[in-house]
Amino acid sequence: MFALLDSPPPATVAHHSPRPHPRSPRHPPFRAGGILVALAIWSAVSPPVARAEEPTDAVLIPAGSFTRGSAREPDAPPQKVTLSAFQIGTTEVTIDQFSAFKAAGGYSTRRWWSASGRAWLEGHPDGAGDAARAAGRDGSHPVVAVTYFEAEAYCASVGARLPTEAEWERAACGTDDRRYPWGDTESETARWYAGGKFGNIVRVDTAPASEQAESLRSPDGLLHMAGNVWEWTADHYHATNWGGASGRNPKATPDTPWRSLRGGSYMNLPSYCSCQHREPARPDRVALTIGFRCAWDQP
Repeated sequence: MFALLDSPPPATVAHHSPRPHPRSPRHPPFRAGGILVALAIWSAVSPPVARAEEPTDAVLIPAGSFTRGSAREPDAPPQKVTLSAFQIGTTEVTIDQFSAFKAAGGYSTRRWWSASGRAWLEGHPDGAGDAARAAGRDGSHPVVAVTYFEAEAYCASVGARLPTEAEWERAACGTDDRRYPWGDTESETARWYAGGKFGNIVRVDTAPASEQAESLRSPDGLLHMAGNVWEWTADHYHATNWGGASGRNPKATPDTPWRSLRGGSYMNLPSYCSCQHREPARPDRVALTIGFRCAWDQP
């Protein structure tokens, strides 16, 4: 199932003692004459809330309908869906951006983490993939070796969220049912597999998140929607019929342990990098081929 990720199984992560969660300072009683004193005390003892670096830019995807899926994909039957307008990151989140999140207290600011993310965090207070994501890459490359929980928390820290599968696919291929972001034919210059020629597989690495020929970008101008790194989406993965999700703003229900990855990676063959291909992964999966990008609701 995970052969297409083409990376070694995640290294065993040493479990650290859970980091104590700092308790909020106690407030003095809010009596009529003591409100200003209480506020002054709170201001003095409460550290400012740090924020991670904002993503560089985003693209507005207008509201509308399109047909997601393809008859070529057994777990993605064609289905017409309607989406509200949303914004999505032009690029994948970079190592520099994720490092800023961590430096800003990303792993100790619990309000950025979901309940399941906080449970995971208890065993991994410093994250799971620092050594892997730093190996030989400069900060302009997409961050990798991030779990679903870490991606979800980063998005929350910049006022964003992970895109749904339907949003991701609409952003990747537009509305004309193309197979790849640039059209229906494979491209040897796309960074989806090594060697430059089909069948000649030699390990390469990610490309900088903001570097890609315009001819390979999505109809809306997004970079690396095919290859480079797999991207986490908000949906739970269901192998049949989209998990019952349909209609307007569909999102698969949380009754499986799997999440959906999209886009393929630099280690994959073209068939895994199509706009419609889906791949399951457990939310605590760590791999050198998995990253993410952010999405935002459009006011």
